[in-house]
Amino acid sequence: MAGGGRGSEVGDYYDTYWDTEGIATRPPRGLLDLFKRNVLPDDRCLDVGCGDGGTSGAWLNARAASYLGVDVSESAIQMAADRGLKAQLISDAAELPFPDDSFDLAVCTEVLEHLFEPQQALAEIRRVLRPGGRLIVTVPNLTHWRNRFDLAVLGRWNPRGDHLSPVEPWRDPHVRFFTLASLVNLAERSGFHVVERGGHTQFGLPYFIPGLRKLTRTQRPRRATRRFAPRFPRLLTETIYVVGTAAA
Repeated sequence: MAGGGRGSEVGDYYDTYWDTEGIATRPPRGLLDLFKRNVLPDDRCLDVGCGDGGTSGAWLNARAASYLGVDVSESAIQMAADRGLKAQLISDAAELPFPDDSFDLAVCTEVLEHLFEPQQALAEIRRVLRPGGRLIVTVPNLTHWRNRFDLAVLGRWNPRGDHLSPVEPWRDPHVRFFTLASLVNLAERSGFHVVERGGHTQFGLPYFIPGLRKLTRTQRPRRATRRFAPRFPRLLTETIYVVGTAAA
């Protein structure tokens, strides 16, 4: 992950996270589909909040012209380097140590929800992108049906940041929450023209219903869910995204 205000505190948290929990990450199918539509072979790619490199880094490194991952966690950077990725420790996503116009593509997956000031991080990403460069950003969907059910019916709040979130939501690492509309608004106010928006789902319906979760053999969504859910991203996808181009 990458800081966005209070960088040292965030870095300390994620050093502990990657040392104890950050293992076996891999890109969900919906994210790969998003990359396939928007990543070009000649892209100079910056992965902001790269983590251990498993979610996005390995795929991007194999397909873009160049790849650099940055993160506030020293543990995550070491894991990414162990994968053979070029990765660099930063103190804050709002203070990227690169000149203007250094990259063609910036990827920021599941990061903004962890930042105290995500608008500063996006403004800084805009600075290091060339005019016309592209941003791919994903965040958890606040208005997913399960969140609505928890609040409206059960009267509880699960920020879904880690395994302790259901019982200790007050210390959850998710500190900012987004709807698709607010994510679009943030991108536009940060100097991007949004060219694509939507959502994808990593889990099937039984995953969100504890009684059914134990009965299913896989947590992955079935074909019908993968096709139907993106048509109603505000309600049916747990991850939302925007793709934007940097204004000149």
